[in-house]
Amino acid sequence: MRETLRVYLEMLPIGELYQTADEGYQFCYDTSYLIEPTARQLSLALPLTPNPFSPSVSRAFFSNLLPEGQLRDHYAAKFRISAEDDFALLKAIGGDCAGAVSLYSARMAPTAKDSARRYRPLTRGEQEQLLDEAYVMDPSFLGKEEHTRLSLAGMQDKLPIAIINEELCLPLDGAPSSHILKPQNHRFPNLVENEAFCMALARATGLDVPATTILPIGDRAYIVERYDRVRDPQGQIIRLHQEDFCQASSVPPRQKYEINGGPGHAECFSLISRCKNPLADRIKLLKLIFFNLLIGNADAHAKNISLLYESKSMHPSFAPAYDLVCTTVYDRVESEMAMKIGAAFHPRDIGRKDWQEFAKQIGGSEKIIVEPLKQMAEKLPEIAAVQAKRMVDQYGQNDIYPSILEKITQRTSATLRCLTSN
Repeated sequence: MRETLRVYLEMLPIGELYQTADEGYQFCYDTSYLIEPTARQLSLALPLTPNPFSPSVSRAFFSNLLPEGQLRDHYAAKFRISAEDDFALLKAIGGDCAGAVSLYSARMAPTAKDSARRYRPLTRGEQEQLLDEAYVMDPSFLGKEEHTRLSLAGMQDKLPIAIINEELCLPLDGAPSSHILKPQNHRFPNLVENEAFCMALARATGLDVPATTILPIGDRAYIVERYDRVRDPQGQIIRLHQEDFCQASSVPPRQKYEINGGPGHAECFSLISRCKNPLADRIKLLKLIFFNLLIGNADAHAKNISLLYESKSMHPSFAPAYDLVCTTVYDRVESEMAMKIGAAFHPRDIGRKDWQEFAKQIGGSEKIIVEPLKQMAEKLPEIAAVQAKRMVDQYGQNDIYPSILEKITQRTSATLRCLTSN
């Protein structure tokens, strides 16, 4: 008998994920869900249809809900399953994923709405112990009776948490989280301060980003409010559905970089054309691309940009920006960009012709590219210097701030030279 997982959207059962004979899996919507007048598609790549989706299409969406790298290996070892077994991992940790998706086996179906919202306040000592974990934050030390089913995609160590009455809490039994907690990274010094600074700088530059803070515990941790969660009038945490651009493009996570076959800017702007307000969202995406280039973020791949499905709308909106980091301050990080500009993957190779080609690829004119980019490049160093002072005033001195300022000065100067050359 094939094993199945029930797929929920905002805790409403919408379909099944079932194993196939060749150890793959397929997704199919419930016919009872499809006839509902309020039925919404799970993804732009998974339109409402009674037919099962192919294993490749199904895997592209659901595998993108899972962590990658050492996080994936850790959970595979913890639950004694293969790190290559998406289905088993989804069964083990798929209770609170990005967006409003959750997965449960038939015998683990979510309980009634009110009783499902269990949260475990974390004492100061438990918070410090959590952050002291060698590589991966794992709340198992709290005891086997505390059932966590938490999954966040990506390579970096992170943990979904909830802030309830100003207390840090661990969501239990698939209860929704409200924030994401990231510790310092032993491979990349001061990554907490780096991301907090870049996110604050993005906000000061006019980008839409969620609220962030640095938690003064242990070697410090970074906390970001989830944009895919809201509070109802009673203060309950409500999930909003979202999907990243790999999911929407039906691209598996191992192909998230354009050089590996992942989405490039042309594909991203094609997805934006399906948004509720495509013109406004095109401008938002453009500003994010410019910002990532100018701060030296080479890791702006398709999994780090998302679409948000607010309320009951059938059409998504461009989600707030997140995971903004100056990666070029770390020598061990690849300098080539996740998505090319024109024909150039490396920033040093970008010429005026590449911006002209970029404009053609996204269906725009050179003018709507050059002028906004020039304006941001001219203003960003001064805005960054002011923001760095604010970070020092709030969190104290840190070597990462002047290092980022130096990279921004170099990158903005190079960009302005490129735009003024023939």
